[in-house]
Amino acid sequence: MYNVHQSEQTVIFLTSLGVGFLLGILYDVFRAIRLSLTKSRTATIIFDILYFFSFGFFSYIFILALNKGEIRSYIIIGEIIGAVFYYFSFGIVAIRLTDKFVAIIKRIKKFIFTVISLPFKLLHRLFYKSFLKIKELFKKTEKKSSKMQKRVLPKLRLYVYNLLCILGVGKASSKKGGSNFGNEQK
Repeated sequence: MYNVHQSEQTVIFLTSLGVGFLLGILYDVFRAIRLSLTKSRTATIIFDILYFFSFGFFSYIFILALNKGEIRSYIIIGEIIGAVFYYFSFGIVAIRLTDKFVAIIKRIKKFIFTVISLPFKLLHRLFYKSFLKIKELFKKTEKKSSKMQKRVLPKLRLYVYNLLCILGVGKASSKKGGSNFGNEQK
């Protein structure tokens, strides 16, 4: 352990105030990114965890660079005071500005989404009407085919049975379905 003079401690403390101030700015940057993406609780938790990892990393680098890795309470207190000072002074203005910035970003995202989705909406409308017409055509065709099926199938059955009779497999049938077709006596 090495001795740190009081003047060095003062410089490190004042520098830690500045680092805390910068970390407050970093929090507002994370906040702006989070709000521009989503407002869900899960995103808030994830971004807060990322912020605290960043806070810890930058504090570690700061302590390593300025105080040769020795953790002193006045450094941590200085960072916290700097962040709190930022939050209650410039942070209030930054929150208002980031809220406006986020609103602008959301409008831009909405505009871009509208522009990109417009051709797809137009294609949907165009093809939807076409598909409705095709659907109606299939319904009409289905009705016609079911009527035709009721008329044609009995005739086809008659032809099949008569063909079987000609081939010698079965008896000939009449149009009414009887077995006397062709063998009628007058």
